[in-house]
Amino acid sequence: MIDYLLHFFAFSLVIIPVLLPVSLTLLTWLTPQSVIDRYVCPPHFSEFESVAYRYFPSSWIRTLLFSLAISVPIFRRVRKFGPMHKEVPHGFNIACRLFVYGVLGYMVLFWCLVGFLLTFGKYFE
Repeated sequence: MIDYLLHFFAFSLVIIPVLLPVSLTLLTWLTPQSVIDRYVCPPHFSEFESVAYRYFPSSWIRTLLFSLAISVPIFRRVRKFGPMHKEVPHGFNIACRLFVYGVLGYMVLFWCLVGFLLTFGKYFE
């Protein structure tokens, strides 16, 4: 059992630093300009955020916020995006959901397992 967890951790330590930036970069490039123009404006973001989130590397934050808003309803309410998931192109909607549920879900699983092992690891020896 512990061998499988160690293999999972080793794989995760290699794949997470590669997968997260690559997937964020791809989603940033795939973000339609119409979505950026419609949602990166003062009702949803401050003036500073509206300017900053248009350029790299802070565009990753914008992409992460859009992905979370499309995938998780509570994030739509926080930024007052409304029914954003219905207004973006279908392909972008699917890509954002795959990113949130796949990549971010994998990271959450990894850190939960790290916390579990740090808490209860002495019982597995």
